[in-house]
Amino acid sequence: MKDIDEQVAVKQGHWFYGGLTLCPVRIVHLHTRFGSHDPEDPPELAADSSAECFYIRYRPPGPHGQWQSGGMAMSLREAMFLAQRKLGPVLQWED
Repeated sequence: MKDIDEQVAVKQGHWFYGGLTLCPVRIVHLHTRFGSHDPEDPPELAADSSAECFYIRYRPPGPHGQWQSGGMAMSLREAMFLAQRKLGPVLQWED
């Protein structure tokens, strides 16, 4: 999963931390649904699997902010909705 931040974004934009600070957000498309790798989870949740997935990545404010996980969705539309729920209504996508 460490390579996820090197993938090309299929959608990107900005969100406003505290309504003022501009921070980047991006959605990347992968063909892998990453599992939890937790031995206590059922195998279908623990193991990676082949699937069309969209991962939300965002940076918090600050000079050394690293990309954070905003979740995973099975469609771009769902990922955009999930990003707005996670980061707030003041999220602007670039066309």
